[in-house]
Amino acid sequence: GMIKKLKYMMVACFLMVATACMALVQQKPGDGEQPRDGKRPRPNMEQFVKSQATRIAQSLNLDGEKSKRFIQTFYNCRKEMAATMKGHPHKKRSEMTDAEVDKAIKADFKHGRKMLDIREKYYYAYSKFLTPKQIQRVYDLERQDMQHFAKRWHQKKDGNGGRQGR
Repeated sequence: GMIKKLKYMMVACFLMVATACMALVQQKPGDGEQPRDGKRPRPNMEQFVKSQATRIAQSLNLDGEKSKRFIQTFYNCRKEMAATMKGHPHKKRSEMTDAEVDKAIKADFKHGRKMLDIREKYYYAYSKFLTPKQIQRVYDLERQDMQHFAKRWHQKKDGNGGRQGR
């Protein structure tokens, strides 16, 4: 019902935000080739997504051909999701006027529908070579990865080991 739809919307939005974060990671010239200030190079978005896909494929015990197909499909899905992220305002909503907030909320709806369309499209793509249970496992593993990613990002941002609560 409605709650389930809302839950999927939230997951989709969360995935997009995480995908957007990954897209930011890849910006530097040379795309992760040069180590910055002696640290090891950061993987670009493509490497990051493909390594995530590889982990998921291994966890599903996919054979060589299916595994290759999954990794490519997963990557295409992420790329499409990341492409919908362009041009989101970086202003806090609390600092916006009512008109700006109204516009932002409506943009969220539109964006959420786009994300849902992409997820549905790729559900059918996956279902050509995965069972529904395997696809659900992909979603679950993806969500776990994103929660882990978000936690690490918050820890970095806060500089105090993350937030407490919840």
